[in-house]
Amino acid sequence: MGLRSQEAVQCCQSLKTWKQALERGETRLTVVFGTKGHRPRETIIQDTGAVKKALDNALAVAEQRNGRLIDLPSLQQAMNYWRKEIAQAGLTGIYTPHSLRYAWTQDALRHYLAQGFSDREALALTSMDLGHGDGRGWYVVQVYGRREEA
Repeated sequence: MGLRSQEAVQCCQSLKTWKQALERGETRLTVVFGTKGHRPRETIIQDTGAVKKALDNALAVAEQRNGRLIDLPSLQQAMNYWRKEIAQAGLTGIYTPHSLRYAWTQDALRHYLAQGFSDREALALTSMDLGHGDGRGWYVVQVYGRREEA
């Protein structure tokens, strides 16, 4: 889903909505909480099975933690806990949350290209999925690099 760290921490408020969207066969999910500038964004579902499994796991965790994934009183405390747990789990280098967002971006670009979109269209669509807007395809190229040739 290409979530930012803060989106992942705050997504508990959308888990049930996302699960219902998957059950309806929707191909996009709306990310509402934790987004930059508090602007909701839609993102493509690349692997329905993987997203469903992640949602089921997250819902089970939230059920045990007062409806939250990280049951702490403030967002700042939750983000600090997130960072600490990520580091303790050894998620460094190519396995950091931002690196996983990068990998998701590469997959999204390949997905759109495989559907017949041009390079420029694929960049614009991926940019929107990431919450950057359609005019920032150049940003996707700069930050996430050029797509790999298949």
